[in-house]
Amino acid sequence: MRHFLIAAGLCAGVAAPCYAEPAITTAPAAMRRAPNAHSHVVQTVPANAQIDLETCSAGWCSASWRNLFGYIPAFAVADAGPPMIASPPPPVVVAAPPIVVAPAFQWGGPYVGGGFGYGWGRW
Repeated sequence: MRHFLIAAGLCAGVAAPCYAEPAITTAPAAMRRAPNAHSHVVQTVPANAQIDLETCSAGWCSASWRNLFGYIPAFAVADAGPPMIASPPPPVVVAAPPIVVAPAFQWGGPYVGGGFGYGWGRW
């Protein structure tokens, strides 16, 4: 029974980040280690950044951004709705290279000259 409880706790601990909801910051905010204004700053989150929101209470939201976890003031967070789905990239169109063929030799007209070959006048 004890092993079952330990395994269940590990599964819940691993699956807990999967329950995060997507959200967007409405203003630049400092992510702090604890939910108070005097706590250590973990990182600064810019406006319009997509964050993973876990819970909100007492004016602070527990969230993660770029694999760092902390607390962001609730006034700087807005619900993002469903996750954005990236559109597929446009198809790659490769044009065939032009085929360049050397011109074939063509006869330009009648022969105009003084004879019919080497030594024609010395028969």
